[in-house]
Amino acid sequence: MQDPVRPLIWRNAIRKRWSGTEPVCELLSCSGTRSLWQRVWRRQTGVFLQGMYYCQPQCVETALSEQLRRLERSTPKTPPASRIPLGLLMVARGRLRYREVAAALEAQQRARHGTIGEWIEKLGFATEQEVTSALGLQWGCPVASSLETTSLPTFSRIPLAILEAFQMLPLQYASTTQTLYLACGQRCDHAALYAIERIIGCRTQPCVGGPKDIAWQLERLRRQPRPHEVEFGPVGDTAEMSRISLSYITRVGADEVQAERVGPMIWLRLKSRASYTNLVFRLPSGARQEPAFTPIHRADRPLSVLKPSAVWPAGQ
Repeated sequence: MQDPVRPLIWRNAIRKRWSGTEPVCELLSCSGTRSLWQRVWRRQTGVFLQGMYYCQPQCVETALSEQLRRLERSTPKTPPASRIPLGLLMVARGRLRYREVAAALEAQQRARHGTIGEWIEKLGFATEQEVTSALGLQWGCPVASSLETTSLPTFSRIPLAILEAFQMLPLQYASTTQTLYLACGQRCDHAALYAIERIIGCRTQPCVGGPKDIAWQLERLRRQPRPHEVEFGPVGDTAEMSRISLSYITRVGADEVQAERVGPMIWLRLKSRASYTNLVFRLPSGARQEPAFTPIHRADRPLSVLKPSAVWPAGQ
């Protein structure tokens, strides 16, 4: 016997497809042409880049090239100098004497490498724990009591290349406050932390950890498989970056893309349903200042009305 409800279900599905509205493409030069099948079934085949909707691969490639060009030409902010030098801070706290600080500075200048904290420890004037505690006071950050990482959500995974470049280690994620805690072994680079915030969509809170322990933990992470991370570079051609990125966007079926510059690298995070793929492009040394550029996006409606849509077909 034929099910009398099934035709009604199909009729409602068709009506839903025809009544649905697709976001307007943000590219000014968008032709808006789609295949007959997509027009009949109202299929949303676009991708959200930096929260803006682009309806087809050509539009995404144009917008992505402009975004990567702007990130490549931007100059990372130099971290400000500490208000109190580490040696004077440890002298004020009674951990060192002036002649010990002078000896550590002389050894650092003679060797032309390493930080003052490393030389204080190498010369036996203080332990690593004492230097780490002084760094916490100097940076205004708490000291991590343990560097054992807990299970972190998928979206908060940071590429290993960025963690190694800034000597960072993700420790814990607090879901109640949406905060990711990271231990820093060399310096708290707040510009890098802010870029990480923008790309993963949660707050970052730095703390201080022992440089040797963080380096050991990062080496342990390097030995673990990281199938959702791809590193390129150095790459100086933004057109090539755009083509590579578009290929991965299509391959993984991404419907959301975030791109940020983190120090000497550009990080793209591709989201497809519940999975994430990270692309890291290393840039050549010598960043250039960002010039003025012509807007390529629509500005006739607020971005808050945009919603993520479906992905492109695999063959497109």
